[in-house]
Amino acid sequence: MKLNPATLNLEKLRTHFDAGDLTSATICPAVMEPGPAPCWIAQFKRRNGATIVLELDKRRNGRPMQRIFKSLDAAYSACRNIGFREVKIRE
Repeated sequence: MKLNPATLNLEKLRTHFDAGDLTSATICPAVMEPGPAPCWIAQFKRRNGATIVLELDKRRNGRPMQRIFKSLDAAYSACRNIGFREVKIRE
């Protein structure tokens, strides 16, 4: 069982969306982020059921980093940039 979902950058996610491979977008709390204000991540479901998380273009120690959003508006804008018009928000 794979615990960490795969990550892709914005450009690759757009390509998957245009090809019809992404079925839904969900904005979820980033529960491991410190601070009083909630932070968010954007997750996407593929047709095969796999979950993909939006990643940053930069890497830490050679590993991709998840994109953490400080606001729901920013997370929603990223989903709109990919092509989604409907996004679920999970609390």
